[in-house]
Amino acid sequence: MAYTELERLTEIVRNDLEGYFGNRRTRRREALQWLLELLMTARVPEALEALARSGEVRGLRTHLRVLSEYLREQSKLPEALCARYKYRLSESRACRQFPVRQSAWGYVHRLARDADRALAIAVPQIAYASLDWHDALEERFVNVEAVLETHALEGMLVSALEAYLSPRPQRRKGYEVYGVNLGMTRDVPHTSGPSGTRVTRYVSVMRSQPQLSADGQYEFVEPNRRSLDAILTVTQLLHPHYQAVGHFHSHPYDDFTDLERREGWLYSASDEEINRDFAAAMANLHQRICTTFIVGICRSPQSVIRSHYRGLANTIQLSVGNCRVILAAYRSLGSGRLTRSNIRLALAGVVG
Repeated sequence: MAYTELERLTEIVRNDLEGYFGNRRTRRREALQWLLELLMTARVPEALEALARSGEVRGLRTHLRVLSEYLREQSKLPEALCARYKYRLSESRACRQFPVRQSAWGYVHRLARDADRALAIAVPQIAYASLDWHDALEERFVNVEAVLETHALEGMLVSALEAYLSPRPQRRKGYEVYGVNLGMTRDVPHTSGPSGTRVTRYVSVMRSQPQLSADGQYEFVEPNRRSLDAILTVTQLLHPHYQAVGHFHSHPYDDFTDLERREGWLYSASDEEINRDFAAAMANLHQRICTTFIVGICRSPQSVIRSHYRGLANTIQLSVGNCRVILAAYRSLGSGRLTRSNIRLALAGVVG
């Protein structure tokens, strides 16, 4: 039977490794484990990359580059393995939904046996949050329930309203504010047969800490990245049971017509870029953020009942004095990309 392109490119790298390590069985098996990790993640492991850079294995660097590019740009093998062994999608559905030919599927499993690694054990141990291609799987298999505690809601509202209602000297309009959300997360799996395991991620937002050093203007706010360490250090000393679960910022508007016209509860491209930077900074501190909050605020004489705005499950609208607020929660995926799919926002202690 003819090899698939995946098998052909992988076999070239395998031959490089086995030729180099020869009869050193332990080192050869370790090298095959590196190769298997590449197939599972589409990312070259550090040890394998170091061996390629050393130049000791002729052609290995080029062969690894070609294989890793194929995995990232053409093959869906990493997604299929993740769907099968992390999210428990049936083998047939995994291979069909993330097209992988049976010969290639069998080849990878034979490689795993030769490397003395069980894929059912190895795959769930991978830190997938750092891999951009995992975003689509996370978005599909993980539902987020963002639960906002009263104290955290008040923290966001007070800082947003102060900045909106008290313009800085020499300025006519209020300014945006930015802050960090602290709380806890818990994942609850729900197995559903061949369709895989769905996970409900409960994100409890318990405190909202405004960043006083952020550069807030009327239509933008620039977080101060240097102050992030200070905020996290102090809050972890005071609340060691909390983690950074996200961040928030406000969008001020003159009136409700303007807020609706400009869809002020939505995030912008620059908001998503800031979120990517924040997610990367948190990852360096070994923390994973899950949510971003937008606080759309304007003056409005009309009072509204606290509810989901336009029935959007990721929002809550409410009136505070003569102001209308639309609070929207968005999911932050592993790469820092934002989405409103499969997320619901609720207030603690409130059903519905």
